[in-house]
Amino acid sequence: MREKLAFLFPAFVLKYTGKEYDLIAKKHDYDIDTRIADSGRLLGVDIEDFEIKENNYIDSELENQLLSYIFSCSFSDIIHDKNIEADVVSGFSMGIYAAFYHAGVIDFNTGLFLIRDIYSKVHSILQNKKYSMASVVGFTRDDISNYIQAKESVEIVIQNGTYSFVISGLEQEVEQIMDVLQEEGAIYLSKFNLSSPYHAKILRNRQGEFEKIIAKYTFSDPKLPLISMIDHKSLQTASELRQEIVRNVCQPLDFHNSIRNMNKQGIKHFVEVGADTSLLKSSKFIEGDFDFKAISKGKWL
Repeated sequence: MREKLAFLFPAFVLKYTGKEYDLIAKKHDYDIDTRIADSGRLLGVDIEDFEIKENNYIDSELENQLLSYIFSCSFSDIIHDKNIEADVVSGFSMGIYAAFYHAGVIDFNTGLFLIRDIYSKVHSILQNKKYSMASVVGFTRDDISNYIQAKESVEIVIQNGTYSFVISGLEQEVEQIMDVLQEEGAIYLSKFNLSSPYHAKILRNRQGEFEKIIAKYTFSDPKLPLISMIDHKSLQTASELRQEIVRNVCQPLDFHNSIRNMNKQGIKHFVEVGADTSLLKSSKFIEGDFDFKAISKGKWL
């Protein structure tokens, strides 16, 4: 009997190596260049001159989100063409759109529009306030909660492991907390090149505005089981999936316990379906009876 498999779709790419492009365009003869160009024209966003060796859109937040989605969806198409089926699918943060695409919930263009529209709404809510997110390794949740309580805007928005978290808040306050954590012996600290505080409390009282955006688009019931990265629940209807988009924008994520829960439900193999290896790296902080691979490394597909 085949052991159970999960496809996980990552949020955004921290750095392109070129291997992920060669895997799609050369090994599998998939015309991702046309898909990038067509997507850019559809949205009126200039991503046609994307150069993978230069990583020339890593510092452009919206463009990077769109390209990450395009790469993940291209891998999804290849997987479907090869008739490789997962037992469950899940999307991490902005990877939710590619996960929904893979499970037949939305079409490709809808994912593009959702990314653009939600990004625009988040930035209209911020009103030019500078926010930031940072990865923190080496402290428990209680430790970090104690350190950040003096900073009103700073909060834990993602748990990747027992001692691995992502914090979010006003950029100046995040940097101040990072200085404190550095002095207290952090194993690893890194500020993301992001200004959108996805999953943060500043967005929670504006959920109705995101619901209006999502109401414009067509959602279908999933063809594959989908798991929430917020509370690990199974998402089974189009209505639930619409609400999950809103929750994904406004509520903290729990990658750590999502993986543990799926593993307890019998998932033995996890594959990160995207142009990055961030979920693979985060999985190193999680104990369990499973293996974890990243499709972009070229060995799984």
